[in-house]
Amino acid sequence: MATLGELSAGVAHELNQPLSVIKTSASFLKKKIDRQEAVNAEILQALSEEMDEQVDRASLIINHLRQFGRKTDIRKVNVQLNDCIRGTFTVLGRQLEVHGILVELELDETLPPIRGDRNRLEQVFLNLIMNARDALDDKEELEGQEFNKSLKISSKRKGDEVVVEISDNGLGMSEVVKEKIFEPFFTTKPVGKGTGLGLSISFGIVRDYDGTIEVESEEGRGTTFTVRFPASGEEIQEQMEVIGG
Repeated sequence: MATLGELSAGVAHELNQPLSVIKTSASFLKKKIDRQEAVNAEILQALSEEMDEQVDRASLIINHLRQFGRKTDIRKVNVQLNDCIRGTFTVLGRQLEVHGILVELELDETLPPIRGDRNRLEQVFLNLIMNARDALDDKEELEGQEFNKSLKISSKRKGDEVVVEISDNGLGMSEVVKEKIFEPFFTTKPVGKGTGLGLSISFGIVRDYDGTIEVESEEGRGTTFTVRFPASGEEIQEQMEVIGG
Protein backbone atom coordinates (compact mmCIF):
# COMPACT_ATOMS: atom_id res chain seq x y z
CA MET A 1 0.00 0.00 0.00
CA ALA A 2 2.89 2.36 0.71
CA THR A 3 4.24 1.73 -2.79
CA LEU A 4 0.79 2.25 -4.28
CA GLY A 5 0.55 5.56 -2.41
CA GLU A 6 3.85 6.71 -3.89
CA LEU A 7 2.67 5.56 -7.30
CA SER A 8 -0.51 7.61 -6.92
CA ALA A 9 1.57 10.70 -6.19
CA GLY A 10 3.53 10.02 -9.36
CA VAL A 11 0.30 9.65 -11.32
CA ALA A 12 -0.86 13.06 -10.06
CA HIS A 13 2.34 14.63 -11.37
CA GLU A 14 2.09 12.83 -14.70
CA LEU A 15 -1.56 13.75 -15.25
CA ASN A 16 -0.87 17.45 -14.74
CA GLN A 17 0.70 17.88 -18.18
CA PRO A 18 -2.07 16.36 -20.36
CA LEU A 19 -4.74 18.06 -18.25
CA SER A 20 -2.94 21.38 -18.60
CA VAL A 21 -2.76 21.02 -22.40
CA ILE A 22 -6.44 20.11 -22.62
CA LYS A 23 -7.41 22.99 -20.30
CA THR A 24 -5.40 25.51 -22.34
CA SER A 25 -6.93 24.34 -25.62
CA ALA A 26 -10.45 24.30 -24.21
CA SER A 27 -10.04 27.81 -22.75
CA PHE A 28 -8.83 29.10 -26.11
CA LEU A 29 -11.86 27.64 -27.90
CA LYS A 30 -14.25 28.96 -25.25
CA LYS A 31 -12.91 32.49 -25.65
CA LYS A 32 -13.36 32.29 -29.41
CA ILE A 33 -16.94 31.08 -28.98
CA ASP A 34 -17.75 33.75 -26.39
CA ARG A 35 -16.42 36.44 -28.74
CA GLN A 36 -18.15 34.81 -31.71
CA GLU A 37 -14.84 34.72 -33.54
CA ALA A 38 -13.97 32.20 -36.22
CA VAL A 39 -11.13 29.75 -35.62
CA ASN A 40 -8.66 29.06 -38.39
CA ALA A 41 -9.21 25.54 -39.73
CA GLU A 42 -5.54 24.58 -39.34
CA ILE A 43 -5.48 25.80 -35.73
CA LEU A 44 -8.70 23.94 -34.97
CA GLN A 45 -7.26 20.76 -36.50
CA ALA A 46 -4.04 21.08 -34.49
CA LEU A 47 -5.91 21.72 -31.24
CA SER A 48 -8.25 18.78 -31.72
CA GLU A 49 -5.38 16.41 -32.51
CA GLU A 50 -3.39 17.61 -29.50
CA MET A 51 -6.38 17.21 -27.15
CA ASP A 52 -7.06 13.73 -28.52
CA GLU A 53 -3.43 12.68 -27.97
CA GLN A 54 -3.42 14.04 -24.42
CA VAL A 55 -6.62 12.18 -23.54
CA ASP A 56 -4.99 8.97 -24.79
CA ARG A 57 -1.92 9.70 -22.68
CA ALA A 58 -4.02 10.31 -19.56
CA SER A 59 -5.93 7.08 -20.16
CA LEU A 60 -2.66 5.16 -20.49
CA ILE A 61 -1.42 6.52 -17.15
CA ILE A 62 -4.69 5.71 -15.37
CA ASN A 63 -4.84 2.20 -16.81
CA HIS A 64 -1.25 1.66 -15.74
CA LEU A 65 -2.13 2.55 -12.15
CA ARG A 66 -5.15 0.22 -12.25
CA GLN A 67 -3.03 -2.69 -13.47
CA PHE A 68 -0.30 -2.00 -10.94
CA GLY A 69 -2.75 -2.04 -8.04
CA ARG A 70 -4.34 -5.31 -9.11
CA LYS A 71 -3.49 -8.19 -6.81
CA THR A 72 -1.69 -10.96 -8.66
CA ASP A 73 -0.67 -14.45 -7.69
CA ILE A 74 2.91 -15.55 -8.14
CA ARG A 75 3.10 -16.60 -11.77
CA LYS A 76 5.94 -17.02 -14.18
CA VAL A 77 5.59 -15.99 -17.80
CA ASN A 78 8.09 -14.52 -20.24
CA VAL A 79 8.68 -10.87 -19.31
CA GLN A 80 10.93 -8.26 -20.92
CA LEU A 81 12.66 -6.31 -18.13
CA ASN A 82 13.10 -3.24 -20.34
CA ASP A 83 9.29 -2.99 -20.50
CA CYS A 84 9.11 -3.12 -16.71
CA ILE A 85 11.68 -0.33 -16.42
CA ARG A 86 9.93 1.87 -18.98
CA GLY A 87 6.63 1.20 -17.25
CA THR A 88 7.83 2.94 -14.10
CA PHE A 89 8.54 6.08 -16.09
CA THR A 90 4.93 6.16 -17.29
CA VAL A 91 4.04 7.37 -13.81
CA LEU A 92 7.35 8.58 -12.33
CA GLY A 93 9.00 10.38 -15.24
CA ARG A 94 7.46 13.78 -14.57
CA GLN A 95 8.10 13.48 -10.83
CA LEU A 96 11.80 12.86 -11.37
CA GLU A 97 11.93 15.85 -13.70
CA VAL A 98 10.29 18.06 -11.06
CA HIS A 99 12.91 16.91 -8.55
CA GLY A 100 15.63 18.03 -10.96
CA ILE A 101 16.99 14.52 -11.51
CA LEU A 102 18.80 13.76 -14.76
CA VAL A 103 17.90 10.24 -15.87
CA GLU A 104 20.19 8.23 -18.13
CA LEU A 105 18.83 5.02 -19.65
CA GLU A 106 21.14 2.45 -21.24
CA LEU A 107 18.85 -0.45 -22.09
CA ASP A 108 20.03 -3.36 -24.20
CA GLU A 109 17.24 -3.89 -26.74
CA THR A 110 18.45 -7.44 -27.44
CA LEU A 111 17.76 -8.67 -23.90
CA PRO A 112 16.23 -12.12 -23.62
CA PRO A 113 13.05 -12.39 -21.53
CA ILE A 114 12.99 -13.71 -17.98
CA ARG A 115 10.33 -15.73 -16.17
CA GLY A 116 8.24 -13.52 -13.91
CA ASP A 117 5.25 -11.19 -13.66
CA ARG A 118 5.40 -7.67 -15.05
CA ASN A 119 3.30 -6.01 -12.33
CA ARG A 120 5.35 -7.43 -9.48
CA LEU A 121 8.67 -6.77 -11.19
CA GLU A 122 7.62 -3.22 -11.88
CA GLN A 123 7.11 -2.79 -8.14
CA VAL A 124 10.78 -3.68 -7.65
CA PHE A 125 12.04 -1.01 -10.05
CA LEU A 126 9.55 1.52 -8.71
CA ASN A 127 10.87 1.00 -5.17
CA LEU A 128 14.50 1.21 -6.25
CA ILE A 129 13.95 4.37 -8.30
CA MET A 130 12.00 6.06 -5.49
CA ASN A 131 14.79 5.20 -3.05
CA ALA A 132 17.28 6.80 -5.43
CA ARG A 133 15.07 9.88 -5.71
CA ASP A 134 14.93 10.22 -1.92
CA ALA A 135 18.70 9.72 -1.56
CA LEU A 136 19.34 12.47 -4.10
CA ASP A 137 16.90 14.84 -2.38
CA ASP A 138 18.39 14.05 1.04
CA LYS A 139 21.90 14.86 -0.18
CA GLU A 140 20.71 18.17 -1.62
CA GLU A 141 18.99 19.04 1.66
CA LEU A 142 22.01 18.03 3.75
CA GLU A 143 24.44 20.05 1.65
CA GLY A 144 22.08 23.01 1.56
CA GLN A 145 22.64 23.59 -2.13
CA GLU A 146 21.69 22.18 -5.50
CA PHE A 147 23.94 19.71 -7.30
CA ASN A 148 23.76 17.66 -10.48
CA LYS A 149 21.44 14.87 -9.37
CA SER A 150 21.99 11.82 -11.56
CA LEU A 151 20.15 8.51 -11.91
CA LYS A 152 21.47 5.89 -14.32
CA ILE A 153 19.59 2.71 -15.21
CA SER A 154 21.16 0.07 -17.42
CA SER A 155 20.22 -3.41 -18.58
CA LYS A 156 22.43 -6.01 -20.19
CA ARG A 157 22.90 -9.71 -20.69
CA LYS A 158 25.73 -11.42 -18.86
CA GLY A 159 26.04 -15.10 -19.71
CA ASP A 160 22.75 -16.77 -18.93
CA GLU A 161 21.60 -13.85 -16.76
CA VAL A 162 19.81 -10.56 -17.36
CA VAL A 163 21.31 -7.80 -15.22
CA VAL A 164 19.84 -4.41 -14.32
CA GLU A 165 21.83 -1.72 -12.48
CA ILE A 166 20.28 1.36 -10.88
CA SER A 167 22.86 3.92 -9.78
CA ASP A 168 22.57 7.35 -8.18
CA ASN A 169 25.03 9.93 -6.88
CA GLY A 170 22.97 10.62 -3.79
CA LEU A 171 23.59 10.44 -0.07
CA GLY A 172 24.80 6.85 -0.03
CA MET A 173 24.75 4.68 3.08
CA SER A 174 27.02 3.30 5.77
CA GLU A 175 28.06 -0.34 6.11
CA VAL A 176 25.67 -0.72 9.05
CA VAL A 177 22.72 0.53 6.99
CA LYS A 178 23.69 -1.64 4.00
CA GLU A 179 23.50 -4.77 6.16
CA LYS A 180 19.93 -3.95 7.23
CA ILE A 181 18.21 -2.37 4.23
CA PHE A 182 16.43 -5.56 3.16
CA GLU A 183 15.07 -6.23 6.66
CA PRO A 184 11.30 -5.65 7.08
CA PHE A 185 10.40 -2.32 8.72
CA PHE A 186 13.98 -1.03 8.69
CA THR A 187 14.11 2.56 7.47
CA THR A 188 16.32 5.61 7.87
CA LYS A 189 13.47 7.93 6.95
CA PRO A 190 11.61 10.08 9.52
CA VAL A 191 8.43 8.76 11.09
CA GLY A 192 5.55 9.04 8.64
CA LYS A 193 7.79 9.13 5.56
CA GLY A 194 8.76 5.49 5.23
CA THR A 195 7.39 2.08 6.21
CA GLY A 196 10.63 0.16 5.83
CA LEU A 197 8.84 -2.38 3.65
CA GLY A 198 9.72 -1.29 0.11
CA LEU A 199 13.13 -2.95 -0.16
CA SER A 200 12.17 -6.04 1.82
CA ILE A 201 9.17 -6.58 -0.48
CA SER A 202 11.42 -6.02 -3.50
CA PHE A 203 13.89 -8.57 -2.15
CA GLY A 204 11.09 -11.11 -1.80
CA ILE A 205 9.77 -10.51 -5.32
CA VAL A 206 13.23 -10.88 -6.86
CA ARG A 207 13.78 -14.10 -4.91
CA ASP A 208 10.38 -15.44 -6.08
CA TYR A 209 11.67 -15.25 -9.64
CA ASP A 210 15.00 -16.93 -8.86
CA GLY A 211 16.88 -13.65 -8.94
CA THR A 212 19.29 -11.82 -6.64
CA ILE A 213 19.57 -8.18 -5.58
CA GLU A 214 22.80 -6.65 -4.30
CA VAL A 215 23.81 -3.17 -3.19
CA GLU A 216 27.06 -1.22 -3.30
CA SER A 217 27.20 2.17 -1.62
CA GLU A 218 29.53 4.76 -0.19
CA GLU A 219 28.45 7.53 2.14
CA GLY A 220 28.23 10.84 0.35
CA ARG A 221 28.96 9.35 -3.07
CA GLY A 222 25.94 7.30 -4.05
CA THR A 223 24.44 3.83 -4.36
CA THR A 224 24.15 1.10 -6.98
CA PHE A 225 21.58 -1.69 -6.83
CA THR A 226 22.25 -4.68 -9.08
CA VAL A 227 19.37 -7.04 -9.88
CA ARG A 228 20.04 -10.34 -11.65
CA PHE A 229 17.62 -12.86 -13.11
CA PRO A 230 18.19 -16.06 -15.07
CA ALA A 231 17.24 -15.65 -18.72
CA SER A 232 14.17 -17.60 -19.77
CA GLY A 233 15.01 -21.27 -20.23
CA GLU A 234 12.84 -21.32 -23.36
CA GLU A 235 14.94 -18.57 -24.95
CA ILE A 236 18.20 -20.33 -24.08
CA GLN A 237 16.92 -23.60 -25.54
CA GLU A 238 15.95 -21.84 -28.78
CA GLN A 239 19.47 -20.36 -29.08
CA MET A 240 21.07 -23.75 -28.48
CA GLU A 241 18.92 -25.28 -31.22
CA VAL A 242 19.99 -22.55 -33.64
CA ILE A 243 23.68 -23.04 -32.79
CA GLY A 244 23.35 -26.79 -33.05
CA GLY A 245 21.80 -26.45 -36.49
